[in-house]
Amino acid sequence: MNLPLGEAYHHLDQDVRDYADADRALVALRTRRTRQALIAGSAALMVIVGGIAAVQQLLPGPPDIVATVASPTRVVEPPAEAPTLPSAGPVGRGAMVYTACQSKCPTFLLLTDGRQYLLGERTVNPPGNITLSPDGRWLGQPVGGGYAVRDLLGATVHRLDPPAGGNADSSYSPWAWSADSRRLIAGYHASGDVSFYASLELPSGRTTELRLPPQQEPVGLLPSGGLLLLGQSQYGKLPLERITLTHANTGRTVTLTSGAGLLADADHGLWIQVNDKRVFTLEYSGDRTTVLEFDPRGKRVARLPLSADQFPIGPVDGGFAVMRIPRDQANGRQKLESISPSGRRPLFDVPGLAAVVLPGGARH
Repeated sequence: MNLPLGEAYHHLDQDVRDYADADRALVALRTRRTRQALIAGSAALMVIVGGIAAVQQLLPGPPDIVATVASPTRVVEPPAEAPTLPSAGPVGRGAMVYTACQSKCPTFLLLTDGRQYLLGERTVNPPGNITLSPDGRWLGQPVGGGYAVRDLLGATVHRLDPPAGGNADSSYSPWAWSADSRRLIAGYHASGDVSFYASLELPSGRTTELRLPPQQEPVGLLPSGGLLLLGQSQYGKLPLERITLTHANTGRTVTLTSGAGLLADADHGLWIQVNDKRVFTLEYSGDRTTVLEFDPRGKRVARLPLSADQFPIGPVDGGFAVMRIPRDQANGRQKLESISPSGRRPLFDVPGLAAVVLPGGARH
């Protein structure tokens, strides 16, 4: 039975399941995260909408009301029949990965020219295990006990094999993308407990192990190539009104502070996304969720309150993606749009129970 999307998001936020078995696993975020239900969100998220993704200038103020910016909306429907994605070779740039429902629907790759390819029947629900690079060129998927990253514009396929000592209960998930799509951080984990981080450089395919200080998690890649780290001890200090991040290259710390609510509590996990020079987190106040945007030094540059029917997805080119949920999800349509201090821009119109992965979508 399909859950209403809002309820599904709640379950995904609260539970972490192993994704190694694609036939039995519903992808979920670890308990420390809120929402990775769509994109499910990352280091560097960009939506490619068939050439309509215009960069919007960010304004310094934190408006409570945003106007709608006129823009075409692409209506997406699962095809009755679609060719299976070839195992290699150029097909076109990816715009989105989606499934029309939460559990038993097939998963499709939507290209920027509108063509769709079948990724599999009953594949793992996209969020958390399938990823597109920010530029839509690279597609990442679990393959056996490893992870494959293929060039959608060429013939190259890179594979991350399980580390020495890996076991059947662990699998790779995409953790963070660089904004230029030239580096992917992947975590090898069981139920969110990571035993190994790998850094994959593209297009060369060079793979190295990330050796991080104990209890430090990579939550983003900055334009300099440096990692932004989160000390995991902060997860246990609830409720959280502020968090501290560390620049791995310099050791400099950055504090993100909420303004009128909490960044995490017993009901809401800590949520961090990094996109180029922007760091995003969610603030909770009563029943209201607000997107906070900071610069890499911790200065808040925007505050975007969400309405009750909006669910946060993650940063996109020129804004932040949210999904507007209809009251009747089974028969309605979800509206995916980008919001920013300068307005609101429609992106995709998808089935009411759909889950989507946008370019750049990963854990952070």
